[in-house]
Amino acid sequence: MSRMKLLAAAFSAALMAGGALAAPKDPPETKSATVGKISEAQARIIAFGHGLVHVEEISLLDGRWEIAGRDPSGDELLIDLNAGDGSLLR
Repeated sequence: MSRMKLLAAAFSAALMAGGALAAPKDPPETKSATVGKISEAQARIIAFGHGLVHVEEISLLDGRWEIAGRDPSGDELLIDLNAGDGSLLR
């Protein structure tokens, strides 16, 4: 079998398999929990916009994202965001 025919056969087999051979869209460690309107990933982005450069802990408590991390100088920074709209609470 020529190389072109072999490649065509492999491509056809991949198409017939549908998405079975495709990699998952998001690895498990990057999937985000969503509550209200703001996901964990969105909360992280908002926190970075408020001076956080490293997230050490993030948790959803009572309708707010509580994010602990470090600022550029290495000092601890705590940020609370409204889980519904992403507004800064603290």
